[in-house]
Amino acid sequence: MALKLAIVTPESAGVTVECEEAVVPSVNGEVGLLSQHIAMISAIQPGVLTVISGGKRDYYVVGTGFVEIDEDQVSILTSTFEAVEDIDVERAKKALDSATEKLNTLGPDEPGYVKAEQKAQRARARLDGIARIN
Repeated sequence: MALKLAIVTPESAGVTVECEEAVVPSVNGEVGLLSQHIAMISAIQPGVLTVISGGKRDYYVVGTGFVEIDEDQVSILTSTFEAVEDIDVERAKKALDSATEKLNTLGPDEPGYVKAEQKAQRARARLDGIARIN
């Protein structure tokens, strides 16, 4: 039986696909979701979403948000979503360098630190996604 996976962001109505398995980057580590999974809601962190269908793996980068599964329905509500193939590697490297440089000059309580950390997490997730297809 297939999973029905729906991904929704604030900017788009979302993407819906059928797959056999999805592996999501939860805040507690990667979680594999299969058909007839126990009902669950979990927070997700910036990372790589793996969608397995017909023996083929597709990779997407997601931002912060939530995943909910109930039997064969998976809903991912995320701040950002992009196919790994659409990622500009050089731009991701520059974003990581810029965010890391900013983090090195700020303390955790200073304005701008949280935003720089979020930018660094997104850039790392993008680069991790690229590494999975290379």
